Amino acid sequence: MSSVPPPTNELAELASVLGEDNVRTLVRTFLRDFPVSLAELSGPGDRKNRHRIAHSMKSNTRLMGAHHLSDRMAALETRLEQPTGPDFTADDLTLISRDYEAIAGPLRAFVG
Repeated sequence: MSSVPPPTNELAELASVLGEDNVRTLVRTFLRDFPVSLAELSGPGDRKNRHRIAHSMKSNTRLMGAHHLSDRMAALETRLEQPTGPDFTADDLTLISRDYEAIAGPLRAFVG
């Protein structure tokens, strides 16, 4: 098991309540599910479903303490909430992927 402490204040606080083992399980789930959700978000589908996915991803990134990524997801969620207008773009995919990789490294170190 990893001896690396939680990489964000949010995870450290959560670990003080739930225990580090339980938080590691949450982080592993996040690391497994985020790329799947991103693929679903960037694939075909209706706007309402992409809005739901963006909302979930925003909440999950906030829980991890990934503020920049959470803010990016919140902006996308707000944009997709509108029935018309800009949709998910290739630039969104690039920026979200970059921000995810920035937090994923410290999270991977934490879970071992």
